[in-house]
Amino acid sequence: MRSVVLIRGLLKGMGREVPCDMLALKDATSETGLAVYSQCCVIDAPMDLPDGIYAVTFSGQVAAARREGGLWLPEGTTSPLQIEPRPSESHGSSEIEEVIEILPLLKNDHVA
Repeated sequence: MRSVVLIRGLLKGMGREVPCDMLALKDATSETGLAVYSQCCVIDAPMDLPDGIYAVTFSGQVAAARREGGLWLPEGTTSPLQIEPRPSESHGSSEIEEVIEILPLLKNDHVA
């Protein structure tokens, strides 16, 4: 199943470390339990961040992001992130770990 998700992550780079929100496409397979995230793009972060290359960490994974001219541009969207289920135990990480499903994508085969 494919859906749009809101990812709450930790944005690191250019000497800063701040929480952020990122949108992504999520493809999940019931057979393997794996989720693949692609088309990741930061949508909410502090306005005073300088332009440059950043890393967004979430659920033990990392997505690259680039800020250019004050706008967030996706980095490396052609290679989706492979997300594997993690043990439920906490490792005391300062990383924010939340992925929220927003809207399942509708298939075009239902259109008349």
